[in-house]
Amino acid sequence: MKTVNRKERRLRRSAIAASLVLGATAASGQVSASGDDADGFTVAVVLPSAANDLAFSQSMVDSLERLVEAEVIDEYVLSENMFVVEDAAAALRDYAEAGHDLVIAHGSQYGGSLQEIAPDFPDTSFMIVDGYATCGTA
Repeated sequence: MKTVNRKERRLRRSAIAASLVLGATAASGQVSASGDDADGFTVAVVLPSAANDLAFSQSMVDSLERLVEAEVIDEYVLSENMFVVEDAAAALRDYAEAGHDLVIAHGSQYGGSLQEIAPDFPDTSFMIVDGYATCGTA
């Protein structure tokens, strides 16, 4: 059996959580994944509108709730109503500095900010929803 180091486990959990968030926003089934990271796995998300908007932002929050219930992630934090891109960028950077495992920019308007911030945090996974950002990988 291959030994997986802590960084690889966290990267795998980031990929699983990101995939499940995307899938859970489109479907209402059960989600599950096995996670053996004793330190826990935290997700931070920046939302462009209210968390209870009955639309785009709420779908993300509902998905994160399902992931917590399924014990895929341990907890999540969010910033809502981040209409001003500069304020959202500051929140994204703050979340990465705080050590969250996965930082999600929920909106294409945050792509440029994510491209600037992500390279500064090589041990943090970043995800953009409804957008495109290479963060130096393409």
